[in-house]
Amino acid sequence: MSIRKSSVGEAWSGKWALVTGASAGIGVALAEELANGGTHLVLTARRKDRLEALAEGLTSTYKIRTEVLPADLADPAAREGIYAFTREKGIEVDLLINNAGFGKFGEFPFVDSSASSKWFR
Repeated sequence: MSIRKSSVGEAWSGKWALVTGASAGIGVALAEELANGGTHLVLTARRKDRLEALAEGLTSTYKIRTEVLPADLADPAAREGIYAFTREKGIEVDLLINNAGFGKFGEFPFVDSSASSKWFR
């Protein structure tokens, strides 16, 4: 299997990207695309085991640097924690992929908005 070089990631080659929601789905796909282009990654999400497995695979396959920080962005302190983590590691984040999110299922007019309003500050 040959690995095709990413045209998206190449613009960020050698730089650092912070990917939130990196433990599954679109977050994993975006992290892989950036790593393929040579972008170093700070990966954050709630599931540490998945983040560590992803980081190991990306580092091994694409020879990039990765840092893992489990965090729940629903916690207001998490944002400061991520900032402190990157400062402590001497990482200047050049690109933010803000992929963390949540959702409620149902037709919009019938979804309980009080449950989700706490997310919007």
